[in-house]
Amino acid sequence: MPTPDATRTPPDYADNGAGFPVFRGPYLQKDARLAAFFFNADTERLTTLCNQTLNVSKSFEYKYVPMTSNLMLVFADMLVSSRDERDAQVGLIPETEVSFWVLTVAMQKTRGGYMPHHLAWFLPYLFVDEGNAIATGREVFGFNKLAAQFQKPEKIQSPEFTADVVGLKEFGADFIAQRERLLELRASSSSDPTRSSDLDSIKNVMAAELFKNIRTNLGGGLVEFASRFINDQVPLVFLKQFRDAQNTRKACYQRLIEAPLKVETFFEGGIFLKPYTLNITSLASHPLAQNLGLKGAEQRSTLGMWMQVDFVLGNGVEV
Repeated sequence: MPTPDATRTPPDYADNGAGFPVFRGPYLQKDARLAAFFFNADTERLTTLCNQTLNVSKSFEYKYVPMTSNLMLVFADMLVSSRDERDAQVGLIPETEVSFWVLTVAMQKTRGGYMPHHLAWFLPYLFVDEGNAIATGREVFGFNKLAAQFQKPEKIQSPEFTADVVGLKEFGADFIAQRERLLELRASSSSDPTRSSDLDSIKNVMAAELFKNIRTNLGGGLVEFASRFINDQVPLVFLKQFRDAQNTRKACYQRLIEAPLKVETFFEGGIFLKPYTLNITSLASHPLAQNLGLKGAEQRSTLGMWMQVDFVLGNGVEV
């Protein structure tokens, strides 16, 4: 695929003047209630997933590989708006999402081989309950956003939830998709989480969990490299692509996009002292456990955290 011409001036985006359904960025996630849980996954499966959905072109500057065997599940309930001068006047849209996160190392090709360049979070699956969020996420960044319905927790300190999708248990020419339970997160036992107003302390606990399972086959110095950047602003990485209308087996646009995600205001957060249990249903249309390298339908978390924050998703760049 040809390298984009940096001197070319892109045309104006044509919309109806109101921003719907694709707001201009950057984007504010206000009053976000977050819960995040780590699970052990198979590194080879995560590597295959990165190769299938990120490392798809030899023309790309970086090759993204999982840094650890940790997989993070994130539940978020928030109010989303645009920071653009025009679209900020439209208002706030409630949005709930459930996503899986993989911490990757962007490896840059050099004469001496591939070398670590920076860290990036890859979100292979992200389920949302709001149509505008799907349109904006896919069109602007390349988020793999999919529709779901949730049973949400009353308090983020007790973040039990379920997610249902329109899916298929198995494929067949005459089979009809219907509503299916995709996943469910439950507390394994009753316990009150810790509470803190110090974001750095929570980030340090998170980093320590990631380093427990850091890979040792990516060359020397990865631990030292990752330790310098793990608590910095780690961007998100996406494959943004659109099917060609004439030949739908081809892509009329295909680029890697990175975008910064920054906590703007941290209100409070804490650590869950007991593990949570994740159950994933085996659906042919949503093969989560298989693709994410989760062994078995039931998983127990190795670490859990909760936070109440405002954060901003900044404008992306082609890499």
